[in-house]
Amino acid sequence: MKTQTINAGWLHERLGTVVLWALLICTESAGQLFTKVAGDQVGQMDFGWSWLADVAHNPAILAAIACYIGAFFVWMLILRRSSLSLAFPLSSLVFVVVLLGSWLGLGEHISALHWVGVAVIIGGIALLAEGEEN
Repeated sequence: MKTQTINAGWLHERLGTVVLWALLICTESAGQLFTKVAGDQVGQMDFGWSWLADVAHNPAILAAIACYIGAFFVWMLILRRSSLSLAFPLSSLVFVVVLLGSWLGLGEHISALHWVGVAVIIGGIALLAEGEEN
């Protein structure tokens, strides 16, 4: 009797890889932005039990922790299907998204030099991806 290969689903195909990368970049970036918001909300760090209690109940901190946990599991899935030599540089897209998020969402000023850095990051990723074997 001939056995058939069962399609493992979209998650194991190219679309799944794209979705995983989008999830990683979004969760990592959101974690950074939530951490910034929480840091602004908590204020001066007088380390002690009351400060820890404030941090533990801060919704932005809880959101950041959830984002980082989610990003960890997505990163594990990405590493199962990608070489580390490409995956790690590609993860630097988080820097670009955090910069955009801090500019659009937090109203931070972004200098021309920062925009040049974004272009360098994107260019570097493009060069690395071009050299990757299929």
